[in-house]
Amino acid sequence: MMAGGRPTKYKPEHDELLIKMMSQGKSVVQFCAAIGIARKTFYEWVKLNEEFSNTFIRAKTLCEAHWETELQSMMYDNKVNAPLVKMYFTNRFNWTDKQQVDNTSSDGSMTPKQITRVIVDAESSDSDG
Repeated sequence: MMAGGRPTKYKPEHDELLIKMMSQGKSVVQFCAAIGIARKTFYEWVKLNEEFSNTFIRAKTLCEAHWETELQSMMYDNKVNAPLVKMYFTNRFNWTDKQQVDNTSSDGSMTPKQITRVIVDAESSDSDG
């Protein structure tokens, strides 16, 4: 049973199908469409069923490996739309370009300055005078 009282549509066979589909590069959305469930239901299964959750972790790895292999085969093809491929991997697998930005200027005019804050105790300054 699901949390809302309705019987679940989950079946142990879904684990095998998820592995099969994602190892071929298919997405969670494509898996959900194939078995007729909503994406929300899929993630409820992941949350509530430890075995399915573990299957999903393995399936994601297989899926990414599939697409890495595809990317390697496309790497030197000048007909490939590189920005589209980059966007796909960024959105699908959270790939990022690590960038470090140096915000200082060559003449030092934009170098952050250290600010020192001095707190004067009002009682001790009054008693001195």
